[in-house]
Amino acid sequence: MKRLLLLISLLIIGCSSSITSPEEDCGSCGLDITSSLPVVDGIHQLEFNQNLAQTYSTLDCATDCGWSQHIQWDSDYMYQIVPNQWISLVNPASMTDEFGEGKIVFAVWEEFIGHTVTIYGGYTDDCGDHHVDSLKVKVVNNE
Repeated sequence: MKRLLLLISLLIIGCSSSITSPEEDCGSCGLDITSSLPVVDGIHQLEFNQNLAQTYSTLDCATDCGWSQHIQWDSDYMYQIVPNQWISLVNPASMTDEFGEGKIVFAVWEEFIGHTVTIYGGYTDDCGDHHVDSLKVKVVNNE
């Protein structure tokens, strides 16, 4: 009987809200995607390097929501490597560090010179709120 009461007590205590731990506060969570690329008329400019098959850049993100947020990424363009095999211009996922910051690689091929690509990032915080941001990058060839 004592074991049954102990088990029931543990279940009730374990399943109830703890008085000592605060509720999740996701009010400061958000998502801000930035880049160190130069900006012209509000659009980031990526200079294509003719000496490479692809030109790469990194994008930064900040969540203000602590470490280990799983950021999912996509773009409005894809590249066909071989018939029926398409790949995104941005890696599909990244994680934030202990400061809520992360990086992702964005890459383009020569075919994208002159195109403006929109890169999207998003995640769901611990309170179930979804945060999305985007950034536009124009691929230029000023050589």
